[in-house]
Amino acid sequence: RVLCNHHYTLPLQINWTPTHNPETLRQHLLTVKAEHPKRKLGTSSPIPIPKRLWQQLVTFCQLDLQTPWAEVSKKGINRLVGEVTQGEFQITGKGIFKEEFVTCGGVSLKEINFKTMESRCCPGLYFAGEVLDIDGVTGGFNFQSAWTTGWLAGQALGQGNELS
Repeated sequence: RVLCNHHYTLPLQINWTPTHNPETLRQHLLTVKAEHPKRKLGTSSPIPIPKRLWQQLVTFCQLDLQTPWAEVSKKGINRLVGEVTQGEFQITGKGIFKEEFVTCGGVSLKEINFKTMESRCCPGLYFAGEVLDIDGVTGGFNFQSAWTTGWLAGQALGQGNELS
């Protein structure tokens, strides 16, 4: 709903390492710099993200992958901290492979016990998949939602509602 209302143009902010805020990441990178001054920026990721993603972030910050940590300036550290914890991207439209569409509407999520997918209003009635009011781009998201909610409902029914 939100994407459609904004004509598929929105800002997106990502923290690639949610265990860190800007200050804790800054301290961590300064520690890496002090402990591994000769190690090159692109050799390995100092945070739990894939090496290739780290290298892309370093490059995006206009830092050379071959630069030793000892030569990374305060400004460079600040750029890395900003990009890793508050990277901003602009969503500017739909995907190129197909026209996405979103399904929405259905049983209100407030009426569902998420451990069992049982109706709070009508005990013994279970819901799963697209009958629920879950917005998602049709395809992978809706498939996963259907599989997960179906599994939860099936488990609850199979266990005699022991999860309630």
